Amino acid sequence: MRLYEERLVANKTRQKTGEVAVGKRVESERANVEVPLEKERVVIERTGVNEAGRAVTPGEANFTEGEVARMEVYEEVPDIHKEAYVREEVNVRKETQRDVATANEEIRREELDVRTDGRPVVEKRPDNI
Repeated sequence: MRLYEERLVANKTRQKTGEVAVGKRVESERANVEVPLEKERVVIERTGVNEAGRAVTPGEANFTEGEVARMEVYEEVPDIHKEAYVREEVNVRKETQRDVATANEEIRREELDVRTDGRPVVEKRPDNI
């Protein structure tokens, strides 16, 4: 005769609970930058002289054509351009968290039931198992 008992057997299975997708998107916004600029301008001033109306001596006045005064004029112009920079770095990794699951179930076991009728001698020996 065999006696049986139930035992709790705990196994585990791995199942997918979801997934995480990490990507990136581009957001745009308007930005303003102000650059102070300088521009040169030529100012021509005509003034009277203290000696206005004074006669000059012969040969002092040279009437020549083509006499030119040159002056270079500069202005600053904005040089605005965009540059890309690394802002930050993102690393994606998984970590494993350990936990313990506890189950509470009723289990059964068969016990030997010895009934006697009269007064037979019955010797009970300990289990060898």
